[in-house]
Amino acid sequence: MPPAFQLLLALLIFMLIHISVMAACARLFGITVRSVSYGVGPTLLTLGKVKIRLLPLAGSLMLKDTREETLYDDDPCLDAYNFQPLWKQFVLPLSGVAVLLALSLGIMGASGWDSFVAAFGQIIHGALAPLSAAQELLGDGATFARTHGFALVFALCSFKLCAFNLLPFAGLNGGQALLAIARGGKPYVAWEESVAKWLLLPGLAILLAWVVAFCWYGWKALPV
Repeated sequence: MPPAFQLLLALLIFMLIHISVMAACARLFGITVRSVSYGVGPTLLTLGKVKIRLLPLAGSLMLKDTREETLYDDDPCLDAYNFQPLWKQFVLPLSGVAVLLALSLGIMGASGWDSFVAAFGQIIHGALAPLSAAQELLGDGATFARTHGFALVFALCSFKLCAFNLLPFAGLNGGQALLAIARGGKPYVAWEESVAKWLLLPGLAILLAWVVAFCWYGWKALPV
């Protein structure tokens, strides 16, 4: 199986598990799920609350939340995410990552923990140098994919994606959990919106840098 196809398949499986676990966790916690989106971009198919989108690169979960929608005055909001106890607001965004981390450790074994810990530094280092350091990391990943089975390739990709999602930036699971702690379990605080906007920028910058890195790596790999 070509490394590029293995990466795409690993991303797809990671996204399906990640979003599905968080949706299941929300239902378990008694939180109303407004919609579940698999992928990004234009919607290809809608099945009830589930939306299948064009690009299988990410996904999203929309929950009942008074910060995002206006509810009736007599709504007790007991099923709204931001009215849940602090521990639920903290656990929910981390649930998908926790399951994937456990699954990946089960596949790769204890040695996989080193790959997970190293991923944080690799993500930042590669984002700072997308045309050099990131290229070396992508080359190492491609070599690993050519010499190992798909299960191990998925586990390695999962470790890197788990680390990325745990970064403390808005829009990522780590940032959501961090903001929940900062709110102290309160449904709403006045400063959150402005802080979240600033915390969104580093995560976007890292993501864009890695998009550039992947595009450059793919361009160099094209036959002359």
